[in-house]
Amino acid sequence: MDAPKSESSRKCSWCGTLNPADAPACSKCDAALSANQPLVSALPFSTASPTLDQENRAPYQDVVTPLVDSSLFDRMSGEAMRSLGLGPSFEPGGTRAFFVAGCLSLYILLSLVAAVVDFSKIELLSKIAAGVRVPAAQVTNSDAFTLLIRLSLIVVVLFTTVSFLAWIYRAHKNLKALGAMDLKYSPGWAIGGFFVPLLNMVRPYQVVTEIWKASASEAHRSRGTVWGREETPVFISLWWGSWLISGFLDSFGRFMIFGAEKADQLLVASRYHLAYDVISLACAALAITVVLRINARQEDANRVNSLTEVRRAPEPEIVSDQL
Repeated sequence: MDAPKSESSRKCSWCGTLNPADAPACSKCDAALSANQPLVSALPFSTASPTLDQENRAPYQDVVTPLVDSSLFDRMSGEAMRSLGLGPSFEPGGTRAFFVAGCLSLYILLSLVAAVVDFSKIELLSKIAAGVRVPAAQVTNSDAFTLLIRLSLIVVVLFTTVSFLAWIYRAHKNLKALGAMDLKYSPGWAIGGFFVPLLNMVRPYQVVTEIWKASASEAHRSRGTVWGREETPVFISLWWGSWLISGFLDSFGRFMIFGAEKADQLLVASRYHLAYDVISLACAALAITVVLRINARQEDANRVNSLTEVRRAPEPEIVSDQL
């Protein structure tokens, strides 16, 4: 019987298995085979026997193969990278969350004052519309106080917006550190969606919903995919709904004031502003709930995941000296 004809093969540098010369990856450990690796002469794979396959195994193959299969090399997982200090790290967002809550609380306080001012202005305009004579100084003082409150609200809104977006960015960036996978948005796009016209009517809600769902502690224990089955809490939907309604009322009120000359027109616009003040109060209170609840959820998830990793860590073996 003729001896089987030999052909060129590539030997895997990780596990020592012989593979066809044109194979892109090792058939045993899936490690990539470089074209720069030297070719070796081996028997055809169709005639290779189990005995020859065992001879091809390197002495360290039984040790290296489990490591490669656990993705510590070519397919290193996020958990392994975090253990080596190379992956995303969790950063507590308590300071940012409480700063945002403080800005929103100040906004609520000023909105209460604005609601009182708007209510008094409605009474003043109602008298003017009914033909009652009102001192000009009273009208001037009312307008000046209204302008002062609106300017103060603009400053607080700017601080609140910047701090809220910074919190959104950090909270979304923590998701990978918590073990969540298959995220739809990136941290940068999570805040970029707030500035795209029309898209900003839905994207912020989607981003906050993703942050809430992916912050579940189960995301780490289930390989990061179970978070998609989490339910969206009602307070997030109420927060975004109140935000959209308040934005509509504010825009419509400004449109009514623009070009208004008669007292009855200003009266209608002031009523819209009063409704805006009330809805924005509810929106700010719900926003505080969203920020604090998500922050607490992420910290709880990080604590649970840390305890899980500690329990999974192998205990050191104590080997007694043998005489």
